[in-house]
Amino acid sequence: MKTNHWKKLVGLCWLLSAALLSCQTETQPTDGKATTAPDSTAVNEITLTGPQYRAIGVELGVVKNETVSSEVRANGRVDLPPENRATVSLPIGGKIKYVNTLPGQRVRRGELLATLESFDFIQLQQDYLQNSGQLTFLQKELERQKTLSAENAGARKNYERAQADYAATQALTQSLAAKMKLLGLSVGALEKNGIAPAARIVSPVNGYITIANINLGKQVMPGEELLEIIDKSHMHIELNVFEQDAPLIQKGQEVRVIPATGQPMQAYVHLVGRMLEGESRSLNVHVHVRDEKRESELIPGEYVTAYIRTGSRPAVTVPPDALVRKGASGFIYIEKNSREFRRIPVEIGDTADSGNVAVKTPVDLTGQKLVTKGAYLIDAEFAKRSEPEE
Repeated sequence: MKTNHWKKLVGLCWLLSAALLSCQTETQPTDGKATTAPDSTAVNEITLTGPQYRAIGVELGVVKNETVSSEVRANGRVDLPPENRATVSLPIGGKIKYVNTLPGQRVRRGELLATLESFDFIQLQQDYLQNSGQLTFLQKELERQKTLSAENAGARKNYERAQADYAATQALTQSLAAKMKLLGLSVGALEKNGIAPAARIVSPVNGYITIANINLGKQVMPGEELLEIIDKSHMHIELNVFEQDAPLIQKGQEVRVIPATGQPMQAYVHLVGRMLEGESRSLNVHVHVRDEKRESELIPGEYVTAYIRTGSRPAVTVPPDALVRKGASGFIYIEKNSREFRRIPVEIGDTADSGNVAVKTPVDLTGQKLVTKGAYLIDAEFAKRSEPEE
């Protein structure tokens, strides 16, 4: 009797264990209806209602097979060659007597911008005139001593002294003339008009004033920077390419430049640096814009983004509006049935000349209808559906 009772108890435990295991294989939702594990394909699909479809304004298209450029992205700024940037200063000090300069003002080469009253300038002119007069006297004395030397051997020493005095005074006079030329005053003007009380400060180039460090009555020091003038007739772009991309850059490559203040413009690599610079170990790349008219739209110092074309390859492309970007990857939506869409993950690549974007997908999209407008709004509805219910 005890044995039969024990067997019945073991059998009952086995039945209870089987029942519990069966319960673990089923899901009991709150409404009491059993559901099975969701299909992975169905999870990535969404069906819009008629009002949702119309409100989003879905437009469909197809993927394309295009040739896209392999590009290196770089940042940089607009710059001027050294010969197009002029710093104006004088090697003497003095006081500003006249000034007609404003930042942004357009000036021409040789145009008077300011004058500088200077005792040094006046003294320089005085020294030149005195030495010039002395040189005339010494020239006549040299000729006289030459004649005497030819007639009397004892006068040879006086002739040699006259030669030395003439040569020294001639060198000094030439030096003073060169100094005056640096200050914008010619010997002819000095001899014709006499001593000028103020030095003229003129523009050395055609261009625009960017810096004006002078005002009426200001006392300036020798060599002090007074003005900066830039000539915008030619500008270039200096790009910084990271070390890992440096081997791909070559002279002559096409460059798509996107300035902060305008539309993209076409350029090309003019010079490539020969060493990596700075803590970032970047390569300096010198780029010229092809269209001079477009180049004139640039502003010196303006930051730009550029894409250097390093090659080309065939790729599947989609319109930019078809992409739901998530950094370097994202999603596209293809139509499965009417108002029913499937979300496909993609890797985002380079941009084709048409403006379409290359993508890599886990499935073949040939012949598939692609959402080209409204993808972000569909994705928003998809996100709402994926949110857990409270």
